[in-house]
Formats: sequence, C-alpha cells, structure tokens
Amino acid sequence: MRGSGTAGLLIATGSFRSTQNMAQTTLSLLGVSLGFSGAAIGAVAAASNLVSVLTMLLFTAHLATRSARRAVFVGLLFMTASLASFLAPFPIMLLVGSLLLGIAGGLVLPSAATAIGDLTSGGGDPSRAVRGRALAMLALVLSISLALGPLYESLVLSVTHEQLQAAYLAFLPVVLLGTVVAGGRRRTAVSVRAGSGSFWESMAGLGSLFRNRKWSLGVCGQAIYMVPFALVIVFAGLLGKSRYHASASTTEIGIALFFIVSFLCRAALTRWPAVGHRVELFALCAVATLLGIGLLALGHGTGLFMVALAVLGAPHGLTYPLALGLVSDAVPIEDLSRANAGFQAMSNLINVAAPFVFGLVLDQFGDGALLLCAALPVVPLAALLWLLRDAG
Repeated sequence: MRGSGTAGLLIATGSFRSTQNMAQTTLSLLGVSLGFSGAAIGAVAAASNLVSVLTMLLFTAHLATRSARRAVFVGLLFMTASLASFLAPFPIMLLVGSLLLGIAGGLVLPSAATAIGDLTSGGGDPSRAVRGRALAMLALVLSISLALGPLYESLVLSVTHEQLQAAYLAFLPVVLLGTVVAGGRRRTAVSVRAGSGSFWESMAGLGSLFRNRKWSLGVCGQAIYMVPFALVIVFAGLLGKSRYHASASTTEIGIALFFIVSFLCRAALTRWPAVGHRVELFALCAVATLLGIGLLALGHGTGLFMVALAVLGAPHGLTYPLALGLVSDAVPIEDLSRANAGFQAMSNLINVAAPFVFGLVLDQFGDGALLLCAALPVVPLAALLWLLRDAG
C-alpha cells in the first residue's frame, strides 16, 4: 500500500510540475503577445511567486503532516483553473492565471516533499540515506516531467505554427490526470496540525527555523541557484530570441536539454545520496552556475545556447534534492510540513524579487546587464555556505 501510494503521489507531482513549468516558461512569450512590456511581465511573475509564498506561510506550513497528500490534490485543482484562465486571450486573464498558478505552487511542491517524508517514515525514523534516496526519487520524477514537458510543448508549438494558446490546451489532460491520481487515495482531510497552538505561535515556530543551522544550510544551498533559475524560467525565451535568434520551439528544446542534464544528476543521487558531501556539491554547483551564465552571455550560435543551458542544468539537478535532504534531517517528522513550507517559501521569495528586477534591468540596460544581475548574488551566497558548512 505504501509503495502504491508513493507511486500515485509521484505521478501527480510530476504532472503538476511539467504543467507548471510550461505555464512559467511560456508566460513571457504570452505576455509579449498580449502587449506586456518586460517590466510588466516581471511584475506578473513576481506577483505569482508572492502569492505562492503567502500560500506556503499562511496555509501549507500549518497543515498536519498526514494532510499533505490532500493539499497536493487541491493544488492540482487550482492548476487546472490556472490553465483555463491562460486560454482566454485577455490581459486580465493573464494576471488571474498567474495568481492561480501561484496558489497551486504554494500547495503542491512543499506538500509533496512532506508526503514523501511521511510515507518513507512509515511511523518510524528512517535513516538519512533512505530518506535521501526517497527525496532524490521525488526530484528525479520532477526532472523527468520537466524534460518531457518542454519537448511536448515544442512539438505542439511546431505543429500549430507557434500558437501559444495551443500549448496551454495541450497540457490540460496532463494536469487532469494528475488531479485524478492525487484524489484517488486520500488518507485524511486537510486540517491544522494538532497541538500547533495559535496562528502566531505557529508563525513564531516557523521563524525559529532560522536558528536551525542544518535547515539554514539547506536554504542557502538552494538559494545559490534560485536567482539564475528564475532567469532561465522567466526570460530564457526572450534571451534565446534576442541573443541567439532562436524560435520559441528551439528554446523549448534547449530547456528540455537543461532538464535532461538535471535528470541525470538526480538519477545519480538516487543511487548515491551523497549525504556526507552536500557542502562540497553545493560549492561545485556555485561554480557551474557562474560558468553557465558566462557561456550564456557570449551570445554566438544556437549550439552555445544549448551548451549554456545544459551546464546550468547540473546545479539545478543537484541543489534541490540535496537541500530537501538537509531540511528533512533538520526536524522531527511532526514538524516536516512547517520545515518544507518554510524552505519552499524562502526559495520562492527570491522568485518574487528576481523576475521584477530582471524585467526592469532588461528594459533599461539590456540583456547583458540582466545576465550580470543573475550572476552577482551567487558570490555572497557561496560565502554564507562556507560559514554554515559545519552543519552539513
């Protein structure tokens, strides 16, 4: 039963993530088609991420651990409504769809990590390696969905002669499948965690996570890559078009390559959890991130564009499962919802500010300055990683 429940949860989460990625990476192109400027697109993306963070902090963080699977189901319902909104060719519906997308992300991703941790524990306390492998498997499924999703979208865009609405329509069956699977095996209704006290006491408990060095190390490791990842997700389409003269379908192939490399890295972690080498791998990710952005800045030839995205895929593949493992090790099972929601909220806070800043920089200074802005935060975050290294 536990294995069956895990398989269904992985399928539901994978269908959500591929659909979410399609909506995020196509947002800038859809926004341009509706008359939005770069700054406006960045603002819409930032608003979506802010809603996601608020959902995590005000709702997901306060759920009982065993309610996590139900939260995944509810989040998929919001994802379905988001796609329906994007299909309407009106500027206001772009905003509505983005806000619904934020709610869905705030529910599904942290709840999926919590549900996996709950299923892995089985009422006991699994070893770090067992939990690390389970979380790496979740990350691996996400990579599979993220590799297949752009290829599927690229095919749809090619067949429909770059009709963006066709991509949203094509992903409706994908997210509906995930919704059906997630709703098929519900162990409990969504509820506030038993014994959590008042809302403000619970929020104070969320703030206490910052005194947990292992949790903070996980957040720092993830943060190293979140700013460049915001660049790839929100502005890869525009960068491909302006610097490399790549079509939307060609850019989607590059994004698929990005996620294929990510997949290979996460597949390695399912066999070798690397629980004793997390700090070293985080440092390697920082170097690869700077290298990938540097290659992206060269702007000569579609092949180099693909290589840059492939290099950036490696730190994407490693940072998330490594950080999830640290977060899971940092707290007891009953506090896992709060720890995962807090971790995901901190990651998404970066995505609140980064797209908006990127949009302003792009409009005022061009894409070269945009790439510089993506690279600069990596250096101080790497220094903070060094200070927290003993917690690894």
